[in-house]
Formats: sequence, structure tokens, C-alpha cells
Amino acid sequence: MLLALALVVSPAAWSQQRREREPNSVYAERRAKLAAQVDGPIILWGFTGREESSQSYVFAQEDNFYYLTGHNEEGAGLIILPAAKAGSPDHANEPREVLYLPAKDAAKEKWNGYRLSPTDPGVQALTGFATVKPFEEMRAAVERLAKAYPVFYTILPYEKENGGYPHEKAVVDWLEMVAPQAKLKDVRLAIYKMREIKSPGELAFLQKAIDLSVDSHLAAMKMMRPGLYEYQIAAKMVEVHAAGGSEAEGYSPIVGSGFNSTVLHYDKLSRKIEDGDIVVLDVGAQYSGYSADITRTLPANGKFTRRQREIYDIVLGAQNAAMAAIKPGMTLCRTGNKSLYRIAYDYINSHGADLHGKRLGQYFIHGLGHDIGLDVHDPGEYCKPLEPGMVVTMEPGIYIPEEKLGVRIEDDVLITDSGYKLLSERLPRDPDEIEKIMAGGAVRVGTAENDAGQIKALVARYTESIDTCDTKLAAQIWLDSPEATFIHPLGHEHGFAQIRQDIYENLFGQTFSERKLAAHHLTVDVSGDAAVAEFYWDFTAKFRKDGSQIATHGRETQVYYKREGSWRLAHVHYSGMPVSMERQGF
Repeated sequence: MLLALALVVSPAAWSQQRREREPNSVYAERRAKLAAQVDGPIILWGFTGREESSQSYVFAQEDNFYYLTGHNEEGAGLIILPAAKAGSPDHANEPREVLYLPAKDAAKEKWNGYRLSPTDPGVQALTGFATVKPFEEMRAAVERLAKAYPVFYTILPYEKENGGYPHEKAVVDWLEMVAPQAKLKDVRLAIYKMREIKSPGELAFLQKAIDLSVDSHLAAMKMMRPGLYEYQIAAKMVEVHAAGGSEAEGYSPIVGSGFNSTVLHYDKLSRKIEDGDIVVLDVGAQYSGYSADITRTLPANGKFTRRQREIYDIVLGAQNAAMAAIKPGMTLCRTGNKSLYRIAYDYINSHGADLHGKRLGQYFIHGLGHDIGLDVHDPGEYCKPLEPGMVVTMEPGIYIPEEKLGVRIEDDVLITDSGYKLLSERLPRDPDEIEKIMAGGAVRVGTAENDAGQIKALVARYTESIDTCDTKLAAQIWLDSPEATFIHPLGHEHGFAQIRQDIYENLFGQTFSERKLAAHHLTVDVSGDAAVAEFYWDFTAKFRKDGSQIATHGRETQVYYKREGSWRLAHVHYSGMPVSMERQGF
């Protein structure tokens, strides 16, 4: 049966659905649990797809709707009736839950790809809903339900960060128009309470997002050096995420160097990193809708200054002190005897001082942590006791603008029955270990730069070998192998023996009495034991037979291989261009 459904609608053909999701049974259990908590129908809309007008917008479902349905396509609606109880209205003709989807639009699908519709074969099994109807029928269903239920539940708008405008207000305005007599109650907190405790599937997605984020932070440690721009570091980290299967970033990458390290949500990423800078990297991947949130602070040149190390050690000490106390019942609240924040704050405020001798607590300007999940700032009350199954961040920080010195260390933690599990443990926090990783990266960067210098020197020797037709010099440059090739407009040679005879001895040696090959605009790209050199060339020569002059120019691509520690030229491909033509980019 499932195979037949897959043949009807292959998940690979879904243009908007996430690459992975939890089983339908998980979403059904959540809906049933929510239905047991209300005394009236729950009525929700997913996002319409019109919340953003930007051409770069990629649709992502409203978090609460996705949590209950696993459906990541625009224009959907949901009705859940309250769990049947003795004395409650009997709606034998009304299904207990209905997913409403837009009607099939073949013309639109030619532009935007396949979308599920209520008429698709097997749509019930694919969505996990026994009843799937056209969205246009949702209004009539609400009007019928309003005759039996005095109360409807939905998500009411509120004025806070990520408040949902205009989506939540649009749903409420629609309900007030369709069922003006119904009293609307807020179901937000009931859903939020459920979202605080992560299911095994959610934990798996979070761990994947965290693992990708760890990989990107390690790549940044190895790449970091003065002279790069903040956006180059961020681009590398995003590349690592995408290559590992991340659909999007959990939030805009934060890479702040120098003074920017003291700006909590700095995301302009335009500054050139300078020697002696401290750099805060707050970058997290999203995987199947679930977001990691990880921060590390690095010395730009690979070595903390004494002052940077002092502040870093204080922040690390505060994080360790707070994590040592993590267990169910503790809170992220700023006050109280169960406060993890207070433990971190007190550590910071009792260690070190600013340049004026004042305590450092004043520079810890944000909370200690927050829940993560479908939103990087997932639902969770700071003063509510922690429970097993919650996933929160631990992120103390010190930000001293006067010193252009900001340090934040952030990790993702799963609350367990007896304490916690550090989900981002694979990413080092110890400053000595960070410096060691950065030193290894610097060696690799230095090696690549050294190799590029060697290749440039070989290109110079190559042009000299052409000028002089020196086959002994050529033998020191070329790979002595049948694999070597020389491709040119008149043909190609295979193996160094043929290249030596046809190119050096016959073409250049016998045809011309004088030769001069000059390389310009040389670029070298090294990747492990292989390298590519590209350049433009100008060639002037005098024919032996009559002393006439020739002048041409062109461009050339060369491939080098490292063999037993030495670089050798393996392949040449050049094309000539008439002198009158302007140079073209590679």
C-alpha cells in the first residue's frame, strides 16, 4: 500500500515539504493531546505564502501549525474538535479533525512545483488526516460549528517579538467575520507548553542541526585569520551547513570582530578582521525546521592576548558553574534560589574588573539561555522550572565596548532526569584546544600559500624554458609521464617525451631563432596535491627562414601535481587570440 502511494506521489516530487519529518502518528498524538485540553473547536491557519514579498523568500510553515500537522505548504487550514466528553455536543456528522488544503492548480504548479491537494490519490495516508477537504469549504464548517459551540480556540495576536502580525490578526479577523457570536480563546500557551518537551524525533533533528553547526564552527576556527572579512567566515559556515543538508540558517549569522564583538545581534558582516581582534561567531544551522544556536569566541590571529584570555576564562568559568548546577527544577530566571542565571552572574561579578576597577557583572547584559526547537527562541518561560526533555542554551557573555572586547560562549543542552546532556560537546570550549585547532588551520593556510608560491615560480621557469628551448630545464618542470599533455590550437601531444620533441625541439627550436613568452595576470588555486594555474600570455618571436617577426597573445591553463613532495607540470591547454582582440576573463 505504501509503495503504491509513493508511486502516486513521490515525496521527492514535493516542492515545498521538508526533506525529513516525524511520522504522522506523532503529529496525530499532539492534536489529540491538545483536543483533550479545550471545550471548543480549535481553528488554525498555516501561513499563506504571502507573508513576504521578497524574491529571495523561501516558504516555511508557521511553527505551531507545523508542530500539529507536519505540513509545510502554503494556504492550509486546520479544525480540531474537542475530545468527546459526556454531555458535550454530539457532532456525528462532523469529523473530529480536518486538514484543509488549496485546490489543485496545475498552471501554478508549472511555476512553483507540485503541491498536495485534497483530490490527490492517497492524500489521507500522506498527511495523516482521515479527512482532507478543500480550503474553500472551511468557512461553511466554521459557520456550522458556531451554532453548537459558544467558544472557539485559536492563536490570538500579541505584541511581542515574533508576534505573528499580520497572520494571527488575519485569522482572528476572519473568525470574527464568519462567527461573530463565538467567543475566541487563546490556545497559544497550551501549544507552547507541549512544544517545550521535545519528542525523540525532534531531538534527532536538533542533534543534526547542532552537528552541522559544530562542523561549521570547526571550519571557521581552521579558516580564521587577519585579513579576511567577517562575511567570508560566515559564508564558509553557511556552506558547511548547506553541504550537510541544512535547508536554511536558524537565524542570520553573527560574525563580529573588534568592536562588533560587543554588539549582540550584529549581522552586517562588513568589517575586515584585523590582527589582535577578538571575533564572536554566533552561527547555527537549521535542519528539517529545527534550529541549533551555538557561539564561540576566537582570537583573529590564533592566539588570545592576556586580556582576551582573562575575559574568556571568566565567561567559561561562569558557563561551567551554571552547567554544573543544571537539573530538573532549576530555572533560567534572573532571581530566586533555583536560578542558573544567578550562578553565572555571580561568577562573572566576582572575577576580574574593567579598566576602571569596576566589577564585570554590568557587562553581562542578556539572559543565560532560552529554549530551542522549531524556533531558535522556542517557547519557554524563563522562570518555569526546567523539565526533562527540554533543550536550552547556556550562553553567558561579557561585552566591554570601551575595550572592543566581547566574549560569548554558547552551547545547547538537553535536560535529563538527573542533570543534563551537552549536545554540542564535540565543539571545544577550552581556549588552549581552540588555539591548537587554529594553529593547525594556520599551518594548512601557510602550506597552501607556500605551494601557490612554488607554482608561480614554476610558471616563471616554464616561460624561461620556452624562451631558451632548454629541454633540461623543461625536464625539471614537467611530469615525466605518459599522462602529461600539451593541448594547443593545432593539436595535442601526449607524454613528456613527445612534448619535448614536438614542442621544444621542433616547434619552438627549429621554427624560431628568437622567442619571448611573457605571462600576465597569473592566478593559482591549490587543492591538496593538485593545483591549477591560469594566465594570459604575450609571445613574440623571429622566424628562422626569413627573419620576419610574429606577435601573438592568448591564455593558458596549467595543471600541476605534487609528486614525492615536489610540484610537476602535468597538463597545458592554451588558446591563441589575434593581437587586435581585447583580453577576456577566464
